[in-house]
This record gives sequence, structure tokens and C-alpha cells, in this order.
Amino acid sequence: MISLSTRAKEAIKTGLAMVIAYGIALRMGWDNPFWPALTVVTVNMMTIGQSLPRGIMRTSGTLVGCVAALAILGLVPQERWLFTACLSLFIGFCTYMMKGKTVQYFWFLAALTCLIIPFKSMPLEPATAFQEAWLRTVETGTGALVWILVAAFLWPRSSLGEFNEASRKLWATQAQLYRTYRDLMSGSGTAKDSRPLRLQEVQLVARVGQLLDAAEADSYQVWEVRHQWRRFCQQSTALMEALERWRQGFAEIQLLNLTKLLPNLETVCSELDQRFEQIERMLADEAPTRTAQPIALTVDKAEMRALTRFEAAAVAVTQTQLENLERLSRSLFDCVANIRGYTRRAAEPLPDTTVRRGLAIDPDRLTAAMTVMMTQWIAFLLWVYIDPPTGAGFAMMAAIFALVMQLAPTAKVSLQYLGWGFGAAFAGVLYVFVMPHLSGFVELAVLIFAANFAMYYILGEPRQTLVRMLCMASFCVLLTVDNQQSYSFSHYANLVAGLIMLPLTVAAAARYIPSSPRPEKAFLRLLRRFFRHAEFLISGLALDGERKKGIAGRWKAALYRNDLLEVPAKLAACGQQIDYRTFPANTPEQVQALVTSLYALANRIKDLVEARGASQAELVKKQLLEELRNWRQVIEGRFQLRAEQTRVGIESGADVRHRLAARLAGLEARIGETLAQAGEGELSTEDLKNFYRLLGSYRGVSEAAIGYAQLADGINWGQWREARL
Repeated sequence: MISLSTRAKEAIKTGLAMVIAYGIALRMGWDNPFWPALTVVTVNMMTIGQSLPRGIMRTSGTLVGCVAALAILGLVPQERWLFTACLSLFIGFCTYMMKGKTVQYFWFLAALTCLIIPFKSMPLEPATAFQEAWLRTVETGTGALVWILVAAFLWPRSSLGEFNEASRKLWATQAQLYRTYRDLMSGSGTAKDSRPLRLQEVQLVARVGQLLDAAEADSYQVWEVRHQWRRFCQQSTALMEALERWRQGFAEIQLLNLTKLLPNLETVCSELDQRFEQIERMLADEAPTRTAQPIALTVDKAEMRALTRFEAAAVAVTQTQLENLERLSRSLFDCVANIRGYTRRAAEPLPDTTVRRGLAIDPDRLTAAMTVMMTQWIAFLLWVYIDPPTGAGFAMMAAIFALVMQLAPTAKVSLQYLGWGFGAAFAGVLYVFVMPHLSGFVELAVLIFAANFAMYYILGEPRQTLVRMLCMASFCVLLTVDNQQSYSFSHYANLVAGLIMLPLTVAAAARYIPSSPRPEKAFLRLLRRFFRHAEFLISGLALDGERKKGIAGRWKAALYRNDLLEVPAKLAACGQQIDYRTFPANTPEQVQALVTSLYALANRIKDLVEARGASQAELVKKQLLEELRNWRQVIEGRFQLRAEQTRVGIESGADVRHRLAARLAGLEARIGETLAQAGEGELSTEDLKNFYRLLGSYRGVSEAAIGYAQLADGINWGQWREARL
């Protein structure tokens, strides 16, 4: 029996689905037989769980786009300028939503369909528009259904295995990170050992969340316990944050005798270690050998009285962090045991510690929306005053290409030209030299199957997904299959020029307004924005209330705080797209390490903002005002200079380390004096905890800023700034 590779099986499934989609469309006499085939191309993913949500989003997005198009046509049917304005506003809104983190494909289809219906209904008539909308919805749903059925019954692939593997890797990474931090707390490890683990943890948390969406759709085993799996993802994220907060307090406690201060510390750490091990066993489908029982961390009050107030506060915060880890690990143990069926006991609910982020307007999403709207207007004006080939189709396709570029912003334009061009050339050869000799649907079906099998097989690598989709989409559009078949080379040439090359060129040129889309240029812009926002947030943390914030100031601070946490992920995406062969002085590893340091810096600033929001005793505010101001001025100055220029010559990492270390040492010395002078009862235990948390946050920001400065020293920024557009 012939053994087929995965790529061959997927190519066969794709070719078969395309034949069925075309066959149904031709049998039903639909005007656009390529629409169901185009749906097959775009919902065609590796697993059923990935394809099913995509098919649902395509169908529902198409329906919403049709309704929007008909509503706009009904409101302004004879006013082409007002019609274009209304259309561009809807397209801009969809683009902004499309650039978010969820259901991007839904909003893409809503915008695309709203563009297609009016331009396919030229001249604009309500009956024609309604018919186009109805056909578009039916044909899209048909294509999605065809692919889902083929994928479900012919060599079905599930996301379950990949999801389980990612979950196991995530937990193994977190368990290893916990053990590294435990050694670090005892003084036997180094912080450098945890850096690669922290980066891997962030990546795996995001990947598990993405795979869970697919696994829910194609695996009843996951769907049945989907709520528990969601809880597992949420608590894994909470554990990631708890581990990092635990690590921040090690500097003050490493010189203390923790075994005397916390007599059962080893017992608690051993219990936590065994929980991590048992959860790892359950995720590997092995029954646990023990259960997780609550355990409290005890404190020797006599030993605590011998400590200074600052040392006692440090131990109290460490106790709080370990208790939080104990609750989280116990809840995760119960959650995983419930998922695997080893217990019916529900996981202990944890308090909601999510910080409400308020109103958040993403400037990058807003820029993307403006770019698409501007492209649409440019194409519309060219259509009105120049009338390029295919007329209204040119304006429609230019806006569609702009949407595609925003849906895949990191993809090179050259690859998009390659995908569209290869599909157009392949379709042209078959259209001119082969199709005129076909005499029935059977021969046409063989041609469609063979062509799509070849395209999928040749471009079957995961990294070639976008090029493959563009190639097959171009092929479907330009093959022009119809029940009333006719052939004309001039017709084909006009379609290539008017629907592919000219609109794609307009959309590609519009990307350079207002700035270059090259990844190294985008990286520099994002980096400057990161430090502008960081400088603003730090400047608003004065204990004496130097900055008087009104409503506008508070809104701006919330906007910047939200954006600060988003920028590192965007920088990581830009860093992956930079052509390092053009910039040999920099390496991908250097840029990745730099982005990782920015993740740490953004989170440390977030923690500092939250700690600053906790109540502070008046004694602390008065006595430490000058030292905190000095520290803040150093940080603000570094952030401001990097926001303005982003170059190494501003100040080396060693200089930054020296200045910040000096300010931090002065701050800590002043703290000791303040606490020693405080009278009995003047500072409560809660005041000490809040203040210690605040100091730990200041130290965290200092360490992260020093780490970034040292890494930035190794980047040749001049190459990126001087690169041609």
C-alpha cells in the first residue's frame, strides 16, 4: 500500500475540495463560481480545529459585510462622494478591529465583502446589490462547508496532540523556572540562568492559548473540559507573574537566615516542588502518586523581632509571595486533576487580581485604519479621473490589497507580488493553452485538481502559507471558469493589470504614507515610542505630586500604560522580519535579547505604577522625597534621550549602571535612617509592606533599565537609521 506524506494528503484534500466547490457552483448556475473555491483556499488550515473557526468567521464576516454594504447603498444610493465616505468609515472601523488580538479574520471579511458588493453591483441598483449579497453569502458558506466536510472525512487532523505537547512544555518550563528561583533565593544560582526560561515561558503561554481555541473545535475531549482548560491558561499566566514578583525580592533576603526566620521553608518548598512534579505527570497522562494538601508557612516571631524593620518587611513580602505560589500551585493541581479525570474536586477559585486597563486606543491600529482608508480614496480618485483597466474593479482591488497587507503586516511586499504573480502566470498558461481544448466538466475537474494539487504541494511548508494562499487565490480569480465559457487574451491581460498589478502597486505605495514600513525603520519608531511613554509614566510617579493630572493627564497615562505593554510584542515581530544579511553588524539573537529586556522593563514599570498607587505613610513621603526625585530624574533623563535619538553614544551601559546604582544606594541608605528614626507605632506592618513593595519596584525598574542599556551597547543603530527607504 502506498504511504503518502502529510503534504501529499493535504494537497489531495485541497484539490478535491476545489473540484467539489467548482462543481456545485457550476451546477447551480452561480455567476461567480470562483467564490466557493476562494473560500476553500482561505479556510484551508492544517487541522479541523483551525479550519472550523476560520470557516465560521468567513461566513459570519461575509454576512455582516453584506448587511453593511446594503445599508450604505440604501442610505446614499446616488451620492458617490458621500457613498465613498461612508464606505471608507466602515472599512476603517473594520481595519482597526482587525488589528486587534481576536477574530481578526472576521473583521477582514466584513470589510472585504462590504467593498465587493457595491463594486460588483455597478451601476448601483438595489435589486442587483441584494442579489450579489445573497450569492456572496451562499457561495461563501458553501465553500466553507465543502472544506470542513472534506477535512473531517478524509485524513482528518486534530489539534489535540499539538495542544497537549505545548501544555506539557509550558508546565515543564514553569517547573524549571520555579526550581531556578528556589536555588536563587538560597544563594546557589544566578539570575542569568533564568533569562532564556523567562522568554520561553512567555512564548509558550501565548502558544497554548492559541492552540486551545483550535483544540476546542476539533476535539470533544478538550471541548468537554474547556472551562477547566481556560482556567489552566489563566492560572498559568498568573503563575508566570507570581514567579517574577517572587524573584524581585531576593536581593534583601539572601543575606538573612531564612531557615530560622521561616522554620518550615524547606518543607513548603519541597511540597511546591512535588506539586510541580505531579502536575507534570498528569499532563503526561500519568496518575498522580499524591494529592496536594494546604500547607502554611510559619514565621518565628522571636527571630523576626531581631531584624530591622526593613528586613522584617522583606521577609513579610517573601512570605506573601510564597503563600500566593502555594495557593496557585494547589489550584492548578486540582484543575489538571479535574481535566484528566483523577478527581471531581473543583479547583479553588482565586481572587481576581486583574488590573482593569480602561480605555485603550492603539496608535498602530489607528494608523493601519487610516492607511487603508487613504488607499481606498487614492484608488477611487484614480478610477474617477483616469479610468484604469477594469474600472471599478481597480478601486475595489486596491483597497482589498491594502486590507491584505494590514492582515499580514510583517509579510514582505515582494512575497505578495510573488504569490499573486505566480498564480496569475499559472492561470494564464492554462487559460490560453489548455482550457480551450476541454470539452466537459470531467476534464475541467482533472485540470483544477492537478493545478491545485501542484500549487499546494510545491508551497506546502508552513512558512509558505501566505504565498500559497495568494497564489491559489490569484489562480481562482484569473482562471475565469464559467458555464458560458469564452476565451480572450486581452480580457486576461486586462484582468491581470487591473485586478492584480496596478491595485497592488497602489496599495504597496500607500504603505509608505506617513512612514516607511521597512521592519528596521518600524523597529526604531516603536522603540522611540516605548521610551516616550516610559518617560511620561515615570515622571508622573512623584511622591510630592509634582505633576498635576487632570482628566486629560489621567487618560494619557492610561493610554501610555496600555501601549507600553503592547510595544515589546510588536518589536519582536519587527525584529523577526529584519533582513540581517543587509545589517551584518547586528544578529537576530541580539535583537531578541533586547526585546526580552524591554518585556522586563515594561512589566517592571507596570509594577511600579501599581505599587505607587498603594497608600504610603506620610513619614515615608516626607523623608524620602529628595532621594526618590533624584532616582526618578536619572531614569527620566535616560528614557528621554533614548526616545529622542536611540543611539549608543548617549551613555554606555556601564555609565547607566553606575549612575542608577549610586542613586539606588543613596535611596536604600536613606530608607534605613528613616525606619530607624520612626517611633513605635508610627509605621504599621501594612505601611512597611507597601513601602517595601514600592522599593522593590524601584529596584526592578533600575535593573531592567541597566540590562537594556548593556544590551543596547551591542546594537549598531547607525546601520538601521541610515538604511535607505
